[in-house]
Parts: sequence; C-alpha cells; structure tokens
Amino acid sequence: MKILVNVFDKIIFATIFILALQVPILADHYRQYLAGYHDATAQSVAEYEQLATRYGYASADAMIEDLQKNNEPVVREDATNKAQQIQQLAVIKQGIATLDNGNYFSQAWYMFTPARFTTLKRVAENFSPSVPLSPTAVIFSLVVAILANLLIWTPALCVKGVKRFRKKSIRFAQ
Repeated sequence: MKILVNVFDKIIFATIFILALQVPILADHYRQYLAGYHDATAQSVAEYEQLATRYGYASADAMIEDLQKNNEPVVREDATNKAQQIQQLAVIKQGIATLDNGNYFSQAWYMFTPARFTTLKRVAENFSPSVPLSPTAVIFSLVVAILANLLIWTPALCVKGVKRFRKKSIRFAQ
C-alpha cells in the first residue's frame, strides 16, 4: 500500500510540475494575443482622435460626449461603443504591462481571473504545450508543484499523525 501511495504521490507531483511549466508559455501566448488586440484597438482610437481633431473637438472624449447628447439613438449608441473601445484600450494596456513586468504568479492570476475566461479560451485554442527554457520558469514550476503537493498531502499526513498519536496515548493510558 505504501508503495502505491508513493507512486501516486510522484505522479501527482509530476503532473502539477508539467502543468505549472505551461504557465510561462501560456503567458507569452496571452501577451501576443493582447498585443494584436491592442494594435487593432489603438488604431481605431487613433482614428477617433483624428476625427475629433478634424471637426474641431479638443479630444475624442469631448467628441464622444457631444455625440452622446445627440437626438438620434444610433449616434448615441455609436458614441457609447467608441467610449467602450477607448476604455478597453486602457484595460488592454494594463494587461500587457502585467504580463510584461509581473512575476509568474501575478501573470497566472491575471490570466486565470474568471472575467478573462473568454480571452483565455481563445488563447488556449492556439496553444501548444512546451517546456520553457528560462531558469525562473522552471523554478516557478517547481515551487508551485511542491506547494500544491504539500496542500494535497497535508490532510492525509495530519490524519495519519492523529491516528498514531491516539494509539500511543492509549498504550500509555493502560
């Protein structure tokens, strides 16, 4: 039985280690996806700025505010869409900064946030597992695997220790 538990422990550790090795690679893919999305969104926002300048507005935001006061619903909705796209650009920039400058834990936290699940799903469609070559990525994966393995096995070790303690206390009580 003990051999089976040891083998099972090693399989769990190896699986977690291999999965954790994918986080740095996935972060690179996610960053590339966001960079492409950023470029497209930034181009649209630049066109809004040019349009605003051409028609005498101080900024795209000023133009959008004016358009939102228009009587036509389609113009107001278009203005709302433009405002949302400008906000998206700021969010994308923040995401790229996190993926560029953050450690692997903050990158994983950013990518695996439920609000970003749709984007992660799109990134995962083109993802192919591989092994990162940087030492920091391997160390990150090793630390995650060790910590996860401890979290998995600690309850079992505690139960085993309590049982052992009870047997010893019963022996001494007699």
